[in-house]
Amino acid sequence: MRQEKRNIFKLPITARLVILLVYLIILSYFLFFAGGFGRTGESTAFSVNLLPFTEIIRCFKYYDSLPKGFFLSNFVGNIIAFIPFGFLFASLLSYKKRFTCLLTVLVSALLSAMVEIIQFVTRTGSCDIDDVILNTLGGTIGYIIFYVLFVRKEKE
Repeated sequence: MRQEKRNIFKLPITARLVILLVYLIILSYFLFFAGGFGRTGESTAFSVNLLPFTEIIRCFKYYDSLPKGFFLSNFVGNIIAFIPFGFLFASLLSYKKRFTCLLTVLVSALLSAMVEIIQFVTRTGSCDIDDVILNTLGGTIGYIIFYVLFVRKEKE
């Protein structure tokens, strides 16, 4: 017997796609163009970190000696920035039962890696593997929020 596809998220898919597109445009603006995030052209310093957890450990180890707001913008900001992506992407796949979590995590990682590659090529911001880790964590949290609010609720 064939199982009928059932969408557990009531917002039409077109609306979800538009919201995701608007989110990606806003995210792109903050990642590549917004002043106050090291993209004003005032600083010519560009850094690359390809060693996982280097910046994450530094954020915790030297928390008190880092510039005010650095931890919030670098560590927490990278996580929070991708929570909407994980939530919205999972909502697009909400009719599927299998692999939604894995696919959301994978696409979050790929999107974040693409952002870091663009930053590397354009010398905008900094290219940091820890950003990929933190962004992927944010996408995963977004998926978990979607799961708790919609998938788990439907199962009960």
